[in-house]
Formats: sequence, C-alpha cells, structure tokens
Amino acid sequence: MKKLFIIAALIMSTLLTLNVTAMTAPSVRLRQASSEKLVLNNGAKWKVDKTTDVNARNLKAILRGFNNGHGRSLAGYHKLAADLQSGLDKMIKECRMKGPDHLALHKWLEPLMDHVAKLKQAATVAAAVKSFQAVKLQLNRYDQYFEL
Repeated sequence: MKKLFIIAALIMSTLLTLNVTAMTAPSVRLRQASSEKLVLNNGAKWKVDKTTDVNARNLKAILRGFNNGHGRSLAGYHKLAADLQSGLDKMIKECRMKGPDHLALHKWLEPLMDHVAKLKQAATVAAAVKSFQAVKLQLNRYDQYFEL
C-alpha cells in the first residue's frame, strides 16, 4: 500500500509539473529561451522570415522617425516607448518562426523588450535618454545577427 501511495504521488507531481509548464505565459517562456547570449550561427547570420524582417524594419523606422523629430521631452520618449511596444506586440503576434533561428531571435528580442519597458517607465529625461540609447543599440544589432 505504501508503494502504491508513493507511485501515485510521483504521478501527480509529474502531471502538475507538466500542467504548470504548459500554462506558463509566453513572456516567461521567451525569457527562459533567451537566457543565453546571442551569437552568430557558426559565423553566419540567423535566418528570419519575411514577416519578422518587415516587423523589425518597422521598429527601426519608428526609431528613425523619433530621431528626425524635435523636442525630446519625457512625454515624447514615453510616446516612442508606446509606439515601439505596439510594434513589438505586432511582431510577436505575427511570428511564425520555429527552431534555432527562432530561439536566436528571442535572444535579440528579450533585451529590446526590457529596454522599451524601461523607456516607458523613465521618470526623467536623463533616464529616458539612457533607455533610448539602449533601445537604439539593441535595434541596430538586428542587422548584425539576422537576414532574410
């Protein structure tokens, strides 16, 4: 009887673990998948699909539009963060990539998402400028690591 109880407990524990893993939010899975540093694919750029590339270029266009604008106020930086977040949401929603290239994209995307979140939460222009520079740097890394 004791062995039966132990086996039942092990089965229940396994089922609960599987259920929690399946219910983990996409953002948590994204962070887990991208905990390693982004590197080239054996010296070559990672491949992305057309939709992902268009969305990445859209993010860069949003940033360029802000670079060409005037009056870098805190409100302006917060608007930029909201626009970038909308672009990120669209990219994530439309992503259909799979495999190692997809995991590499997550390693680029997670830091970008973090920098955009910090830009959105910036309480001063100085903090916003610092986050803006980090966003710009991370967006520019896209062309270093990815191609169609």
